[in-house]
Amino acid sequence: MTIALIILALIVALIATLWMIGAREPVYAISSGDGPHWFIAVKGEAGAFAPGVTESWSSRTDFTMIGGEPDGAYWQRFIVASGGDPNALPIALDGVEDAYVARIKLRRPPALLFGVLKTLIALGILTKPHGPIVQDAQALSFRSDVMPSAASISRLLAQPQSYAPAMVNFLGYYKDAQYRTTQPGVSGRTAYMRYGVVAMRTVYRTGGHLLFSGRVLAVLREAKAGPTVGRWDDLAAMRYPNPPAILSMEHAPDYHAALDDRDAGLERTLVIATTPIRG
Repeated sequence: MTIALIILALIVALIATLWMIGAREPVYAISSGDGPHWFIAVKGEAGAFAPGVTESWSSRTDFTMIGGEPDGAYWQRFIVASGGDPNALPIALDGVEDAYVARIKLRRPPALLFGVLKTLIALGILTKPHGPIVQDAQALSFRSDVMPSAASISRLLAQPQSYAPAMVNFLGYYKDAQYRTTQPGVSGRTAYMRYGVVAMRTVYRTGGHLLFSGRVLAVLREAKAGPTVGRWDDLAAMRYPNPPAILSMEHAPDYHAALDDRDAGLERTLVIATTPIRG
């Protein structure tokens, strides 16, 4: 009986340790505030937050990685905030040139999942992808409109080695997944989420982190112009340790295979390289 209790105590201690490791991830701090939660994109200088609204993360946009010209980042700043009236704008926008404001449902993956993932990486069971840096993603056998252009890759690699970008993703899904071979009953969201699980694991293998991931519940202010005009289903951001880390993901066989799910699920996307200011 004593041995059984010792084993049980060790298992509980291991689970608690893994949970504590995972709970340190930035995704929990960014999504910790009471709802509602907001994603805000601004072009120009925004005003004060509405009463009860607090900023949990923000970044300065640098350049477009996917979905537009590399030098043509339309937005200047992205913000994740929480609190306030769910049916009122969370921030004053009188002085901005343009803005996109969405109420979102932030996802909080289990902390234990991240603890296990980080431990497997630390033990070398999951290793970093290795291989030559991809210079022309358009040459790969996947949809060119959801891959970075050669110009975007050059712009990324021109950054200093210390550049640790947060890649902000705007995601719009097909209603039904567009696989090369028919898969009845699979939605575009489901197909992309298959990819997303593998992508997140691969990002962590490069030394990166999930910052936030949220489903768009309501849009309180539509963009008037720029590449984000139109419907979006999800918004997310991952942070990478350096420019080569982003381009090394193609060398993970499971990630490469999951690109078929991404292509089948995504109707359109926009990925913007940013520098975090807070969070």
